[in-house]
Amino acid sequence: MDVRTGFGFHLCFIAKLGYCHGLATPIDQFWQLALDFLQDYVLPYIIVLAIAFLTVAFAFNLNDRNMRYKARRALALEIRTNAKVTTAIVSYADGQLSGEASVQPMPRYEMEAFHEYKKLGLLKRLPPKIVDELESLYLSKLSVNEAGRRQEELAFGPAAAFPNAHTLRLENLTYLRDTAHNIIEPYLDRLKATPV
Repeated sequence: MDVRTGFGFHLCFIAKLGYCHGLATPIDQFWQLALDFLQDYVLPYIIVLAIAFLTVAFAFNLNDRNMRYKARRALALEIRTNAKVTTAIVSYADGQLSGEASVQPMPRYEMEAFHEYKKLGLLKRLPPKIVDELESLYLSKLSVNEAGRRQEELAFGPAAAFPNAHTLRLENLTYLRDTAHNIIEPYLDRLKATPV
C-alpha cells in the first residue's frame, strides 16, 4: 500500500515535521512547514494546473477567432446579398410605379449579420469612416424595410381602403426607389470592395 494516498499520507506529512520540533524556533518550523507543504501539495500539481489553464485559454481564444471569422464572412455575404435585394427593390418599385399589378411582397433587406458583427464588438476594429458608412447603410435599410411594410399595407392591407391610399402608395414607392438606388446602392458598391 502506498503511504502517499489518503489519510496515511497526511499522517506521514505531520510525522515528518515532528523531528525538527525540539531543535528549531517557531519561525523555522513555520518555514519548514510551508516548504514541505509546497513540495508535497503544490509543486506536483502546478504543471497540471498550468497545462489546464493554457488549454482553456487556447480554447477560448480559438472560439473567439472562429466567431469573429464567421461574423466577418456573414457580413460580407450579407452585403453581397443586399446588393441583389437593392436591384430587386428598384425593379419592384419601377414596376409598381409604371402600373404593374403585382401581388408579390416587396423584397426585404437582411440585417442579422450586421447586428451580430456589432454585438461581437468588431466595429471597433474598423476605420471610423467605414463604421459611419455601415451605420448609415443599415439605418437606410431599416427605413426601406419599414417603408416596404407600409407600402404593402397601403396596397393590400386595411389602409388600402383610405381615399388617399393610392397617392400615399405612389409617394412611398418613390421613396423606396430613390433611397435604394441613390443611397443604399452606392454604399453597397463601396463596401463590397472593403474588407470588413
